[in-house]
Amino acid sequence: MNEKQIEILEAAEVLFSTKGFDGTSVRDIAKAANVNVAMISYYFGSKDKLLETLFEDRISGFKMKTDAIYNENISSFERLEILIDTYIKAMNTNAGLYQILAVEGTIKKRLLISPAFTDLKKFNLEVIGNVINKGIEEGVFNKNSNPILIHATMMGTFMNFQMNRSFLQHVLEFHTEEEYLSYIENELTDHIHKTIKALLTYEE
Repeated sequence: MNEKQIEILEAAEVLFSTKGFDGTSVRDIAKAANVNVAMISYYFGSKDKLLETLFEDRISGFKMKTDAIYNENISSFERLEILIDTYIKAMNTNAGLYQILAVEGTIKKRLLISPAFTDLKKFNLEVIGNVINKGIEEGVFNKNSNPILIHATMMGTFMNFQMNRSFLQHVLEFHTEEEYLSYIENELTDHIHKTIKALLTYEE
C-alpha cells in the first residue's frame, strides 16, 4: 500500500475504535487522514471494505509467534508462560483493533465471516491446544483441560479490560494511558498466568 492508503487506515482505526463503525462517517475518516472522500472510495470502495482491509492489514500482529513456544528444551509450564505473555502482549499492542472486534465482530457480526479472521482464530487455538496437549502428555496438566475454554478465559479477561476501560481507569486511579497499558502487561498478565495454571493443574 502507498503512504496515503496507510494514513487512511490509521485514521480509520482510531475513529472506529473510539466512535464505532456506525458512528464514523467516510467524511470523518477523510478529514482525519487529510484526504478527500473520493480518494477513500477509489482505494477501498466502501466503508465496509475499508474495515475489512484494516483488519487484514493488521492480522499478522494477532498471530502467535511460535518459535519460543515450541522450544523442546523448556518445560510445559515455561511454554505456557511464554504463550500467555505472547498472547497478551499481542492483544495489548493491538488494543484498538480488539475494541473494534469486540463491537463489530461480536455484536454486529461484521468480521465473523472473514476468512482471514477464521484462519487466525484456528491457528491461535491450535497453538494453545498443542501447548496443553504437550503438558498432558508430560503428566503435568489435567487430562480434561479444554483449549477452547482456556482460550476463552484469556480472551474474555483481556476483553473485559478493553470494554470497561474508562470505568477501570477510574477505579484503579490511573491518569494516563501508559499506566493502564502497563497494568495490563504486568498485574493482569500475572493474574491470567495464575488463573490458567490453576485451571490446568486442578484435580477434579
